[in-house]
Amino acid sequence: MNEEEFERILKKKNERIQELEIENNKLKRRLLAYENAHTPPSLSKKKRIPRATSGKLGAPLGHPKYERADPKIDEEVLYQIKDTCPFCNNPLDSKDILEIIEEEIPDMKEVKGIKHLIEWSFCQNCKRKVIAKNNAPATRFGPNLKSKITLLKHDDRLPLRKVEQSLLRDHNFTISNSGIMKVIRQVAEKLKEPYYEVVKTIRSSNHAYVDETSYKLNGETWWLWTFVCENTVLFVIRKSRSKKVVEEILGKEYKGIIVCDGWKVYEQFTSRLQRCWAHLLRESYHLKEKHKGYEKYHNQLKNIFDKIIQIRLKPPAIEERLLIIEGLKNEILELVRRIKFEENYKKFATTIENGLGYWFTCLEHLEIEPTNNYAEQALRELIVQRKIMGGLRSEKGAETLEVVSTMITTWKKQEKPLMETMKLYV
Repeated sequence: MNEEEFERILKKKNERIQELEIENNKLKRRLLAYENAHTPPSLSKKKRIPRATSGKLGAPLGHPKYERADPKIDEEVLYQIKDTCPFCNNPLDSKDILEIIEEEIPDMKEVKGIKHLIEWSFCQNCKRKVIAKNNAPATRFGPNLKSKITLLKHDDRLPLRKVEQSLLRDHNFTISNSGIMKVIRQVAEKLKEPYYEVVKTIRSSNHAYVDETSYKLNGETWWLWTFVCENTVLFVIRKSRSKKVVEEILGKEYKGIIVCDGWKVYEQFTSRLQRCWAHLLRESYHLKEKHKGYEKYHNQLKNIFDKIIQIRLKPPAIEERLLIIEGLKNEILELVRRIKFEENYKKFATTIENGLGYWFTCLEHLEIEPTNNYAEQALRELIVQRKIMGGLRSEKGAETLEVVSTMITTWKKQEKPLMETMKLYV
């Protein structure tokens, strides 16, 4: 083999190596969607290890017995016996009553049609139309029906065909899919005023739990954002995942604390942050599962979090808490120093180090939580709807979803009855 032929073979092999490296990197990126710290259980390809059980069904020993509370009695039915025995005709000396409580739903109630007859006349003198005061609806369907349809779709999370079937089964009422959507849009229009009040409440809050997730709109990736404070939950759907959305909702002059994950836009918006410990521990656990040598570092990180929980249970004075925060910062920095030079842990060490000023805000301000679970839990309902619907088809649909979902979730948080509250606005 001469030198020229050798170089030609070597060149081909180098080209093949480059092709394989590119292909390998592509496959690694695809695999990350299924194997990373934030992969939901529904997408995980790993089989869950079943938890060990005692093998016994039912409540543990000594657990208090559960009994259903007796309902309010609306009707009594008395069944009587004769004064003599039906078997031997002997007179019966005394009688007793056996009580059996039955709970039943009412029979199907069909939708009732109400005709509103409104007197009117035309004044020949002032040339004006005179109409009797009335409570007639502006649209064909009444507030009960509109509220029922909206709650079936957005609270019960039923697909349109199931909403249609439910109304037919329970009320013998027929309506098309497009009719259902039209009703829900009308309800959303009526709920815009209280929706904007929720935005004002979030803006004036002392702290907000914020999170975002992708949401398909007409095949494109948009973003569903949630902002949660003490008694309100706000949803917005935007094309952007940038700082502009946070500024739009909270305002550029927002002085409160934001509880969030590590997405960079929050740090760009404000320095008053509490980074989510649930995210951090999840990533740490993922490393522990992949690398046996990391387990001791994971346990150290868990111990720091346990200290946070214990301090918050019995908090000392603010001066002492500030000293504790400095001690914990040094402890977590020492952990970073140990792991940052390991190639497998380097990226995670940088994540911890970048959030150093934001891991212990919850010890200075006890009113906020160390995790962003409130925001993640708020998103969960709409993520289920996303799985059912597959995505949105128009910006109008996105606006309807954010308004209706905001009000339903906020009323739930405020423990208000959904049907009665929605009827007040509709």
